This record gives sequence, structure tokens and C-alpha cells, in this order.
Amino acid sequence: MSFDYDAIIIGSGMGALSAASLLAQFRGARVLVLERHFKVGGFTHTFSRHGYKFDVGLHYVGEMQPGSRSRQLFDLVSGGGVDWAPLPEIYDKFVYPDFTVSASSNRAAYIEELQRRFPHERAAILQYFKDIDAVCLSVQTKTAAGFMPKLIAGPVNALNSTFRKMAVISTADYLNANFKDAKLKAVLVSQWGDYGLPPSLSSFAIHALIATHFLKGAFYPTGSADAIAQSIVPIIKRAGGNVLVNHGVDEIVVKNGVACGVSGKTQNGEPFSFSARHIISNAGIYPTFRKLLPDLYKAPVLGFSDDLDASSISAYIGFKRSPSELGFQGENHWLHTSYDHDAEYAARNNPEGKPGFAYLSFASLKDALAEKHTAQVITIASAAPFKHWQNTAWKKRGSDYEIYKERLTENLLSVIETHYPGFKDLIDYCELSTPLTVESFTGHPAGRIYGQPMTPQVVAARSFQPDTHVKNLYLAGADSMAPGIMGAFMGGVFCAARIMGAFGLAEIMTTASSRKYTAVGKVEAAGRPAKPESLPVP
Repeated sequence: MSFDYDAIIIGSGMGALSAASLLAQFRGARVLVLERHFKVGGFTHTFSRHGYKFDVGLHYVGEMQPGSRSRQLFDLVSGGGVDWAPLPEIYDKFVYPDFTVSASSNRAAYIEELQRRFPHERAAILQYFKDIDAVCLSVQTKTAAGFMPKLIAGPVNALNSTFRKMAVISTADYLNANFKDAKLKAVLVSQWGDYGLPPSLSSFAIHALIATHFLKGAFYPTGSADAIAQSIVPIIKRAGGNVLVNHGVDEIVVKNGVACGVSGKTQNGEPFSFSARHIISNAGIYPTFRKLLPDLYKAPVLGFSDDLDASSISAYIGFKRSPSELGFQGENHWLHTSYDHDAEYAARNNPEGKPGFAYLSFASLKDALAEKHTAQVITIASAAPFKHWQNTAWKKRGSDYEIYKERLTENLLSVIETHYPGFKDLIDYCELSTPLTVESFTGHPAGRIYGQPMTPQVVAARSFQPDTHVKNLYLAGADSMAPGIMGAFMGGVFCAARIMGAFGLAEIMTTASSRKYTAVGKVEAAGRPAKPESLPVP
């Protein structure tokens, strides 16, 4: 059978871009990336209003220090085209009604800060850091086992007792079993908004992955998240591939049980269809299994219910002057109204839009190339209060929707003003997005920004592999690995490795560790892939 491309990827988010880049570099694959939005990048894209530039979903990334495995992999995928600037040593502040805890990029300093504040829990705090390390290793082991021969993978998984004992319990169960102080329990999960589930609902595995991700600090791409797609798209095109925006995929074509193409319509309503030897969905597991596949191949998906619909409300702010006037230096602020994070999560359904917490991030203070000062204020939200406007179009939802957004904006800004008086006086421009905005541009049901909720049940069932029940159909992105930019990125890495063949992962890791970049976009000779091989024939 003759194919239009070697691989087609649905969506252009972080997982899609990493998979496409690696397939292009290592196998010379002609990859077609199809994006329903008018901009490439998924949650790594930016937009501009009145001279202000806003990042949509990238606020900070961990483990980007030079020489780290994550940095080596990212440099490989981007061709060394992204420079990562460190945030201040205090990269996160956890703000509660009566105290603030500073998260340091120095692990020892952070542990010391926690022990100083909670001296009666010193031993439990030390054990906690050992436990989150162990749980992360157990997830990595389970993932690696998926690339081993079955005779080896079986015993490896059987011996992975940490995964069975701790990774799949709830975060709340772990905290309650190991700590007594309610305030300490709250502090340790202050970043729960990074994965969208409170302690009672989240798997301890996803909490551990996020918590350890930032223990050596946080980083931000110089020139904003735009630098990511700008560096990767040329790599895809040099191998004969392409990236098309305004192309919404409606169906994955399956013939005789094998995925072999896609069909859909452009933004102008023009139909299109393309064929390929491999189909990769970066659209999320629910849209893929429940919407894009033909009826015969649709499959159930765990974790999608009205009780688990974590989307977001985001205020994009442009300032008259630098927010450094109020003492901000580029760190993020988690402003919590309570020590009860489950109650904060429940507040996402509040029809009055009063947030349980607010996350404050300053892109312009992290990016030396920013021309004007900006910030983003975010809170978790449910789609339920927005059902009245469910069937309306972006920018055409009516005056009552705009009035409601004004109320939500005021609620968010009031939380910030309460903690940092004078904040509102600096604002020149403000625009709000809602779960409807997220769903409109991403296709994620109810605007879920993190995809499949990482509950204990989901983690217990997740293979952490890109394979699906349909031959030659693979998942990339967060729903094959873990939420967040790096979770999605690694989902793309493992997807490419699977398609590359039995030694694909070893090829990627070996090259990433040996290739050296002397400057952004410039690579030394060492570590270049050999002449690209062909993709395996289905």
C-alpha cells in the first residue's frame, strides 16, 4: 500500500512535537502534524493582545539544568534551539492565611525550611523525600519494563513492590498515614494545581512525579514557549514532513484492524484525508478512543466523570510598569484560602466563581527577551457553571457570558490584591479564558487541561506505554505518561521510541547523552545520529 506520509500526528502539542522531531531525525520519517487551532504548540503556544505576549500553558519546567537527562533529551528534540533560564532560587511561594513557605531550588535548604517550621515532624519529613524518590523510580521502572522482552519485563514488574504499595494509593492516604500536622500536609501538596487533583483524588505517584520534578529548581524558555515550536518545526520539515494548522481531524481511518489514515475538515470546511503507516494521537485518550475512532474500535476510558473535570480560569494581565515594584522577582505564588485542598477543589463548581486558590506567574520576569511586562492568574475550574454557553462559539458567546467573565476576573484579582496591595493599580490590560475556551481550541472534553485524571485507579491501570488496542495507532503526550509539559514531552519520546523499533529507546538515550551543544542551535559533531534508517514496515 502506498502512503502519503510515514506518520501522521493529530495535534501539535509537546508530545506531538517531540515524537515528530525524533522520528524525523532518527528515521528520516516524513511526518505530518495536524493542528485544529490556528497556532502550533498546543499548551506551549502564545498569543498577543495590544502589544502584550502571553504564554498559555508553560509557566515553569523542572530538571532543565545543563547536563541533566531531561535537558539532554530536550536539546536533542529541539536541535539545541531552546535556551532555558533558571528562575530565582526561591521559585515557588506557598501562601496560606497565616504563613508562607518558600520552596528553594536547593533540596537541602527546602527540607531544612520544612523541618524548621515543623520540628515535631522532622523524621517524617526526611522519610517523605525518600518515599517520593522511590515512587518516581518505581514509575520509571514500570515504564522501562514496557520496552523489555516479556520474559524480563514480567519479573521486573513483579519485583516492583514500591509501585504496588505506594504509587497507586491516594496522596491523602499517604499523608494521613505519615504526618499528624494538618498544616504540614497542606504545604507538601501546595502544587496540586500542577496536576489538577486534590489529595483525596490524586494518586501518590503523580504527586511524587511533580514534587521531585522541581527539587533542583525551575526554568523558563528564553523568548517564551514560542521557542519550542520554532525550533522543532524546521526539523520536521527538513525530513520532508509538514505541520498544518486549521486542520481538525474528525476520524482515524482503520482498515482490517489497522490504523492507516485520518480524515477531517479545515477551518473553512474543506474536507481532507491523508494516509500513513503510523498514526499518532496527541489529542488525548478520551477524544481518541471515544470520538475519533470508528464505532467498531471505540473503547472505554477510566476517570472521566463530572466529579473529575479539572479545567481552568486564567486571567492574562498586561502591566503599565514592572511588577518588580511590588517585590516580585519571577517566582510563582500559590495563594491558598484554606489548608483543606479538597475544599479548594470543590470550589471549582462555585457559580459565583470564587476561587479556592489562585496561582500567580510572571512570564516577563522570567524571560530576559520579554518586551512588556505580563502575568497570568489561574485557578482550577469546572465546566459545570458554563453549560449555559456550551453550544456557543468563541468570541460569540453573548453579553451575559462577558458579564460573567467580568465577575470571575474581579474575583481572581481580588485574591491577589488581598495579599499584594497595589497589584490592581499596575494593570493596563486583562483578558480571561474559561473552560469553554480550552475546549474550543483543544477539543478536550469539558476543557480538561490535564487530560485523563491521574487517580489511583487510573495509575494502577496505566501502562505508561504509547500502544493502543488498534494496530499502528499510538498515543503521545500527557495521557500516555503524566500531566504537564515534561510529562507530555516524555510521552512523545516513548512514542517515537516504540515506532523506531526494539532498540529505539536506547538509540535516543545514547545520542542524547553524547551530543554536545556549544550554543543555542549549534551542535558539535559528537552524538549525531547515523544515517537515518527506515521505519519498520507494519
